[in-house]
Amino acid sequence: IYMYELSNLEETEYILKIMLHYLIPDYVFDNIYEITPEFLLSKGIKGALIDIDGTVASHKIKDPSEKLCKYIKNLEHCGIKVIFLSNNNYKRVGTFSNQVGIQWISRAKKPLKMGFKNGAKLLNIPLNNIVVIGDQIFTDVFGGNMTGALTCKVQSIDIDEFWIKLRYQFERYFVNRSIENTKENKKNGS
Repeated sequence: IYMYELSNLEETEYILKIMLHYLIPDYVFDNIYEITPEFLLSKGIKGALIDIDGTVASHKIKDPSEKLCKYIKNLEHCGIKVIFLSNNNYKRVGTFSNQVGIQWISRAKKPLKMGFKNGAKLLNIPLNNIVVIGDQIFTDVFGGNMTGALTCKVQSIDIDEFWIKLRYQFERYFVNRSIENTKENKKNGS
């Protein structure tokens, strides 16, 4: 009986390690503007699935900024196709995205794979050549990692709100692991 229990414990630990792996973003940035087209192209990226609320705009802001529109146009000019992928409703996502002039998916049900796969299909690019950019570990990063996309986490624009600060406390471990992994990779030359 003891060996059986140990076996179950080892299996549980293995499953936990796998789950934790999927929660660690490939890269962490302060904001989306730090993610340059040159960086993405160097990683073999041809398409981007980008979250809206908290990532590129506050959920309180109705219209995209001029800076964001220029950033998206620059990505596209460099050959990176872009789609907004959001769990928010049709009206919010459609109104915001149409002003930027790009395709979009609302009610994506992140972190479920379906939304990411639909985004890849719209872009006509395989997921291993797509970056998922978002401000949430448990939706954007988890779903992106589960589908094989490159994941970039940015700090939420709404970081001063109580619920976002609370969520960040749960995400901190995964963000720190990503930063440690990046430092280790740079030190090892990869």
